[in-house]
Amino acid sequence: MLVGGEHGDAILNMTVRFLKQECGKKGIAHVNALALVDWCSVLLLHFAKAPERWSKYGLDVAVANARVLETCVSAGSERRAGRITDSALVSTRRALRALFRADTIGKDSLSTLVTTLTAKGSAPTAGNAVFLGVIAGVSSRLQDVKPEFEKHKSAYYAYYVREIVGSRSQLPDHISNALHDFFTSFPTLEELRTEIIPPIEKAMLRAPEVVLNDIVSPMILALPESMDLSEVLFGNMLKPLLANVKSTNPSIRTGTLRTFKAFAVRSKSDGAINKVADEILNPLKQGKVSGAEQKVLHAQFLSALPRTASLSQKIPPVMASVALKDPSEPAVVAEVATMTEHLTFGLANGVALDKAVSDAFVKGMADKRVPIRRLWAIHAADLWWNSSETQLAQPDMLTFCQTTLPKLVEIWQEVSANPIPATQSGLVTVGHYVAALLLTKVRNTGDEKLAAIYKKSDILSQMLAVQPKPSFLFNSKVYSKLSTEEDVSIAIHALTAVAPFLAQDSGSKEAEIAWAHAFIFFIVAQSVSSKAKSAAKQALTQTYLRVSPAETSRIIVQGIWSWYRSGEQEEKDSPAVAAKTRSTELASVLGCICLPPDVVQNLGGAIDKSTLHAQALDLLVPARSEMIPRASWIDLCLRMGVDPGELVRTQLNNCISTINSATEVCDCRRYDFFLC
Repeated sequence: MLVGGEHGDAILNMTVRFLKQECGKKGIAHVNALALVDWCSVLLLHFAKAPERWSKYGLDVAVANARVLETCVSAGSERRAGRITDSALVSTRRALRALFRADTIGKDSLSTLVTTLTAKGSAPTAGNAVFLGVIAGVSSRLQDVKPEFEKHKSAYYAYYVREIVGSRSQLPDHISNALHDFFTSFPTLEELRTEIIPPIEKAMLRAPEVVLNDIVSPMILALPESMDLSEVLFGNMLKPLLANVKSTNPSIRTGTLRTFKAFAVRSKSDGAINKVADEILNPLKQGKVSGAEQKVLHAQFLSALPRTASLSQKIPPVMASVALKDPSEPAVVAEVATMTEHLTFGLANGVALDKAVSDAFVKGMADKRVPIRRLWAIHAADLWWNSSETQLAQPDMLTFCQTTLPKLVEIWQEVSANPIPATQSGLVTVGHYVAALLLTKVRNTGDEKLAAIYKKSDILSQMLAVQPKPSFLFNSKVYSKLSTEEDVSIAIHALTAVAPFLAQDSGSKEAEIAWAHAFIFFIVAQSVSSKAKSAAKQALTQTYLRVSPAETSRIIVQGIWSWYRSGEQEEKDSPAVAAKTRSTELASVLGCICLPPDVVQNLGGAIDKSTLHAQALDLLVPARSEMIPRASWIDLCLRMGVDPGELVRTQLNNCISTINSATEVCDCRRYDFFLC
């Protein structure tokens, strides 16, 4: 390095002057800032071995480093910008580690840097927070340096309160969260209560739009998970937060919820949490919360609280009563969701279900407003679906099931009679849920009342109906309009629930093809989200393994043939046309039923070789790139652990027969699932 040579001091003097000038400029490109960070870091590494040069130039270089480091980190974390940020932080940490470990200047360098960078300036110095955070992070990982850093905590607290909490304008995320490493490693609960919380309370009165967006929550979430903030939440923060719930500024309300959630995550004391819940519940119970936005926030506050047995007893009855009386649909949505979340935890942990809550579900499902009926019905079905057999056998839960099932079946019948209007209103999702519950949870129940309701519903024949018109489960005009992940996942529950009955010859060939079309649609359609498609793929794989690999693959293959034919012939109102992908994504469907042996084993399944051979023969023609892009019959055979060459040699006649059946001019009535 030139600074170590004969003319090192002269070169160093010019270099430091250049760095001070360049790093002090505004609007530096992030790439250029990274180069300057590297220069500063190299010099600091040199200074760690040259105490006299540290005393002369070190502070100037460190301050310049702090400025351009903040520029690099402000680039964000996306792709190339993220690489710039990471590189700048790594380079700076390396230099600081060398400085703090130096025998002669270690303590002096730490003290000098902290004192200088935390000092009050003529202008705001919030930009120093990034470098100060790196200093704290490096110090926390060096056992010899950490005790020395402890002496400077008061300077950090004063800086944080003055520059971050006391900011007059909203700070960017990389500044408000810059001291993450400090708050993770050094504060105690007592220091937090005396040094940080009182200034935050004052700031929430002075400028809530700044301190709540988003200064407090990053600091709280950075604290050690072992630190219990429930007393701080109840004693110091709850009243200011509830006061800001009434703000007309949407950003303040959003920040209030975010801050409350951060405190709730760090709260562990049951006593304090119960007091917090009472402060939020009582105004709702007494009708003192005005405005739908405020009611929604109160409900979301309760939802953010840790799940406990006592809250599972306290919150659901009150929220049920409040939701039934609330005229605001958005508020009812939040209130019922909160009630169900705490109710689900209580049922899983032996908390008895209050009869008032069961009655509230029945009343809610009888509401004249369709969205409200749908809401209560979906949450009632959720409780059923997420309950184990042991929970369903408990007297309180059995009573709930007996009380709510007639109403659920009533809605299902309404959907069956008018599927298109039900799709437009959203009630069709309730129909799907009820069908899944009847066929999985209720069908094998030992309770006479529930068994009688199941028998009377005639659910199986109605859901498998295709003629004269298809059931809402198989109606492409219904499932092609489902767009949300919740709606699709519940429809998939219904499809998997009827699958065993198709495999047992309970359904017609038309029903099998209709079932396959619905599943294929959810896997390939443009309107279905990637997350919902993933859920559909997983559900099809589970159905294939658990119901019957042979029957499921047979049904899916003939569904693929029918789908391909519909797409090629552009049949009006067919699911292949509605999906807007034709056959281009059918390879994803094949991947769900052509599984590697290790995947089958990991999923707890077992497939005999004859079934795999039969499946490979069925796919001999459709699994070609000319019909299904990216599909390869040989690759699929190898994926399943089948030797394609051996299969053809041993079953040559069957292979030829399969090819002839698919390619010769034939009677479509005989080969209704082939493209003729």
